[in-house]
Amino acid sequence: MQTDLNKLNRITFSIVALAGIFISIKLLLVYYNANFNPNAGPSFCAVNEYLDCDAVAQTAYSRFLGVPFALWGFGFYTFVLGISLFPFHKFELFKEFKHPKSYIFTLAVISVIVSLILIYISNFIIGKACMLCQSLYLTNATFFISSKLGSTYGELFKTTLEDIKAILADKRWLNIAIVSVLTGIILLVLINIYQPFAPQNPIPEFKADEHYKIGTIGNILGDKDAKVVIKEYTDYECPFCSISNKMMLKLSKELDGVRIEHYDYPLDKTCNPFVKNSAHKNSCTAIYYAKAARNQGKFWDLSTLLYENRGNLSEENILKLAESIGLDVEKLKQDVKNNKSKYNQEVRADLEKAHSLGIDGTPTYIIGIKKYAGIMPYPQLRDRVFENF
Repeated sequence: MQTDLNKLNRITFSIVALAGIFISIKLLLVYYNANFNPNAGPSFCAVNEYLDCDAVAQTAYSRFLGVPFALWGFGFYTFVLGISLFPFHKFELFKEFKHPKSYIFTLAVISVIVSLILIYISNFIIGKACMLCQSLYLTNATFFISSKLGSTYGELFKTTLEDIKAILADKRWLNIAIVSVLTGIILLVLINIYQPFAPQNPIPEFKADEHYKIGTIGNILGDKDAKVVIKEYTDYECPFCSISNKMMLKLSKELDGVRIEHYDYPLDKTCNPFVKNSAHKNSCTAIYYAKAARNQGKFWDLSTLLYENRGNLSEENILKLAESIGLDVEKLKQDVKNNKSKYNQEVRADLEKAHSLGIDGTPTYIIGIKKYAGIMPYPQLRDRVFENF
C-alpha cells in the first residue's frame, strides 16, 4: 500500500497544483472583467456562442455560496500544493498526518464530483461552456488518477478517515478545526450579506413592455433639436451595452433637450474588418435587422429587444422578436437582403469614425466633445449631461 508521498508524487502533484492555481487566477480575471470591468473587451476564451467563458462567468452558476468557483479553485489548488510540499514527518505537531497522498486522493474525488455537476450545468442548463473551466476539470481528473496509482480505493479512504480520527483526538487540532469551521461559516454569512462578488447592476431593471420616448428618425432617440447630443457606440451582444441601452431609454424619458445617436461597434469580423475573430458572432446580423427596422419606424424598439435577448441573436430568433412588436417580417427580410452592402458601408463608416476618436471598446459615449469609455452609474451619466447644458 502506498498512501504517503514519494519524490515523484510531490513533483507531480506540485506541478498539477501550480497549473490549477494559474488557471484559477486567469478565470478570476475573466470573472472580474465580465462582471465588474465595463472597459474590458471579450476575453480570449470567448470564442463563439457555445464556447464563451465571459457568458458563463455572468451566470449565477459561476458562484457557490456567494463565492466565485474560480476563487474556490484557487484555494483548493493552493491547499493541495501545501499538502504536496509540506514535510509533515519533520514536525511533532503534525505526527498524525501520516498519509498525505490519501488526503489528496479524497480531495480529488470531491473535485471530480463537483466537475461532473458543473459539466452537467454547463451543457444542459446554461448551454455554454468555459474552456478555462474545462481545463480545471482535466486538472482534477489528473489529481484523481495520479493519486490513485499504487493503491486501492478502500485503502485510500480508510487511511484518510483513520488519520482524521487521530488528528481530531488531539485537542489542539480539534480546537483548530472548530475555530476554522466557525470562521469559515462567519465569512460565508458575511459574503452572502454584503455580496462583494455579485455583479452590481448600475441601474434598476426595466420592464420589457415599458413605453419610452422612441425616436422615429433613423438612429436618433429623443429630441431632434437638442442642446446636448450623446453619441453611443455599442455591440448588441455586449452585456454592458444592454445596461447602457436601458440608461439611454431612461434618460430620453426623463430629460428634455437631449438627443442620443446610436452607432455600431460590432465585435464580429463579418462586418468589422478591424477584428481578428468574431467574439460576438451574431452582432452583424443583429445590426442588419436593426437597420432594416428603421424603414418601418421601429429601430429603437427592435434594438431594445436585441439587447435584452443578446444571448440568442440567431436570425430565426431575431425574426421572432421582430414579429412580436408588429414588424412586417417579410419586408424586413427583403430589406436586409437588398441592403446588406449598404448596411456594411454604414457600419464601416461608424468604425472609422470610432477609430479616429480613439474608441476601441463598448459601450463608449461622446457627450458634447468629451469621450467616456465604459458603463457608468446612471446618476453619473446624468451629471455628465447636465455639465453640457
